[in-house]
Amino acid sequence: MHIDELDTPAVIVDLDIMERNMQRLAGYCRDHSVALRPHTKTHKIPELAKLQIQYGARGITVAKVSEARVMRNAGIDDILIAYPIVAEAKARELALLARDTTVTVSLDSLEAAQSISLAAAERAVRVGILVEVDVGLHRCGVASPEDALTLARKVLVQPNLDFRGIMFYPGHMMAPLARQRELLGPVNQFMDEVYDVFARASIPIQVVSGGSTPTAFLSAEFHGLTEIRPGMYPFYDRNMIGAEVVAVESCALSVLVTVVSTTVNGRVILDGGSKTFSSDRFLAGHGRGFGLVVQDPAAEFEAMSEEHGHLSVAASQRAYRVGERLRVIPNHVCTTINMHERIHGVRSGQVETSWAVAGHGKLQ
Repeated sequence: MHIDELDTPAVIVDLDIMERNMQRLAGYCRDHSVALRPHTKTHKIPELAKLQIQYGARGITVAKVSEARVMRNAGIDDILIAYPIVAEAKARELALLARDTTVTVSLDSLEAAQSISLAAAERAVRVGILVEVDVGLHRCGVASPEDALTLARKVLVQPNLDFRGIMFYPGHMMAPLARQRELLGPVNQFMDEVYDVFARASIPIQVVSGGSTPTAFLSAEFHGLTEIRPGMYPFYDRNMIGAEVVAVESCALSVLVTVVSTTVNGRVILDGGSKTFSSDRFLAGHGRGFGLVVQDPAAEFEAMSEEHGHLSVAASQRAYRVGERLRVIPNHVCTTINMHERIHGVRSGQVETSWAVAGHGKLQ
């Protein structure tokens, strides 16, 4: 099938670019002896997770237990759930998963540890635990090395739990490389203090799980890091362009849309709106717009209604016509994919493959 035969809106992936992105980061990790454990919440597609493993990933990361079940059903059996599991129902499902899967969970509270421990003991399974520390994002994670040690000691005495190490997420470091290096110093200082506190307590740390897509190629400069969990790196998105992490040529994913109206002066209407694109804001520069129009960077994707995308073309020199197709790189690739049931792999203008987004809507 030629790409022009796809109905729109449709999420498309340039396979050559995606494969190059996957191979590049896998090679970096091999060269620097850092394990790659990609975060599959970005694509939620078992076939792509398996391709990442084929290229050298140790296992995968997910955000939710329901995502983990999708991946396990596809045959992937080494899974980190980088999200605190607190609810009893989730803990029970986690314990069922751990019967035939190597499962590790990050957490930052005794309540989460106790919930998982109770469910694991009932099923006679073991669950690995990473204590999450806050290195600057201020979202999840204990606040100090001493708090991390205190929680690890409590994990160690919980039935059916195995303390494996430390997790952090440097999400505050999404910036150009020079700025990342400025922010790296305090992160390394904090982590060095963590290592020192644990060493003095004679508690071994087997795993230090960190990293992100923006900082992926800085991974070797994080002290003590043993694995990274980047998610967006197969595709990238407009926010990664804005942060100067990559150029537009490295963005593998876009949304194919059709121009459905040009009647309003200075405006072009697309057939993809808030049910098609991420509504996440642009995090760089002027902060405006919901995506980058590949064929016309001067156009501003300024607004969305449910079924319509609104382009301001006042600054554009391009002539638009009803029925033509455009490609739009979304601000945030993860939330865009999650709204779709299927995405399409394209090479040289041909639709080579299509993947069901098997984890679509798996939010529990």
